[in-house]
Amino acid sequence: MGTDIHGFIECRTWTRGLDVGETAWCAAISLRVLVGRDYAAFDCLFGVRGSGRWRPIAADRGLPKDASEITKAALAEWGDAAFGVTWLTWDEVTAIDWDESALHPTDVAQYRQLSDQSLELVYRSVWSRRFARVSGVDILTVDPGQVALWDEGTEWRDKDIVFRVERATRRRAVPPDSLWHGVWTVMRTLAHVHGDDAVRLVAWFEE
Repeated sequence: MGTDIHGFIECRTWTRGLDVGETAWCAAISLRVLVGRDYAAFDCLFGVRGSGRWRPIAADRGLPKDASEITKAALAEWGDAAFGVTWLTWDEVTAIDWDESALHPTDVAQYRQLSDQSLELVYRSVWSRRFARVSGVDILTVDPGQVALWDEGTEWRDKDIVFRVERATRRRAVPPDSLWHGVWTVMRTLAHVHGDDAVRLVAWFEE
């Protein structure tokens, strides 16, 4: 069963019905038109489909009391099917350390050893027959998620091929060229107009 993200990017601004100088949170754009299923990002950012590998940036914060009426109505339509309701401000996004590593090992990477003894990356994450033969791991019965059973840096060698247990960084979980680039771009643009503290995303999930 798949998990989808829903919600809105909101900005705090003046809108019809408010007095001059008053502001309120308004829904600017739906997350569904910007990003789809991205389980690595869901885990890293929000702790959804959590593997325990990350310290989530914004997990289960609930719905902001001052959420826009559009956001409140959209969430209400999902009823009990919605879970992981949370929010994340633009200020928090800009403060993320994208080089922060996962709490536990995340992948078995495959390298090729060159003539000068340096290593050339072949695959960032692999769970192959060759790895099974070299490591003795039955990849048909052992889930790749159990990579945390090994210490970071554990290696297996087969001629010029090296398999190494590694920890992903947040940048690898949420690459700068992923669909989240569009989310950050919209938030950055709104922050330029309304201020860094006046932009946030409000999200929830359903399966």
